[in-house]
Amino acid sequence: MEQVINEYAKALFELSQEADCVKDISASLDTVLALVEENPEYLDFLSSPNISKTERVEAVEQAFSGMYEYIVSFLSLLCEKGRIHEIRECISEFKKLCDSANKISVAQVESAVDLSEEQKSALIRKLEKLCGNKVVLDCITDKSLLGGVVVKIDGKIIDGSIKHRLHELKEVMYK
Repeated sequence: MEQVINEYAKALFELSQEADCVKDISASLDTVLALVEENPEYLDFLSSPNISKTERVEAVEQAFSGMYEYIVSFLSLLCEKGRIHEIRECISEFKKLCDSANKISVAQVESAVDLSEEQKSALIRKLEKLCGNKVVLDCITDKSLLGGVVVKIDGKIIDGSIKHRLHELKEVMYK
């Protein structure tokens, strides 16, 4: 299923690149996502087997008629193929493609306590040096870490948590 989501997102991304409207499509997808989050029952309606595909597609076309044609076609296709519930994942994948094209890496950072702005800036500088891209942090506090940070970026995990270090120490001691 993930491959299908990637293909839908990639197709929309490539179309928007060709039409030189990636930023506009991305902003429109933010609006779609906000509407879906505010009205989760709408996705249930659009995937209901009690309503014909034609009626569901027409509902999408009416609801989003003021948006780019690519957005309307994209949503209609997802609805028609019975994949409208995967819209969040498709939008997320589209955003990843945008970030990649703009040489932006999103780093998921888990820490035991909130990081100060100074710590965030230092971490960004180190990560940008490591990956060669502009870095945006997505910070989460996880009290179970005891201390340190765990960073996930570009498919890599950098585990500098005290919990991980204690686990490594235990492995060395009991071998």
